[in-house]
Amino acid sequence: MSEELAAYVVTTGEYSDYRIRGVFFDEASARRYADGLSDSDVEVEEYPARGPEFVAGRDIFIWTRVDARTGDVMREWSSVSVRDAGDHDGQCSTRVYSSSMTIGQVLEYTVSTIADVTQEERARKSHAEHVAKKRAEVMGL
Repeated sequence: MSEELAAYVVTTGEYSDYRIRGVFFDEASARRYADGLSDSDVEVEEYPARGPEFVAGRDIFIWTRVDARTGDVMREWSSVSVRDAGDHDGQCSTRVYSSSMTIGQVLEYTVSTIADVTQEERARKSHAEHVAKKRAEVMGL
């Protein structure tokens, strides 16, 4: 029989003061951490770490900012985050929008892509194509 994995959540406060202070996969570490906190209302709560209630998926986010006057790439960044696996497994979407305006003039465009991390190659390709298209449009090519 396999042992069920548990998560130990260290919390303080109640209701509007409620805060999660740490999450651990072993109770001893959670209790040591809780003992080190100065709060008087520290609790260690046990939850199943895997189960039908929540199955984690991962998304990749990619952003690029393009100067609306020159077409130069101003900034590029990406990140990966966890989400409920049922939200949009296997999906990939890219959009382009003006992200900075002054007195009716667009100063920059943002290209943003969100995709299931299993679709990372597809996401990066789609993102690069949209960035290239927007840059060419701005440069008049």
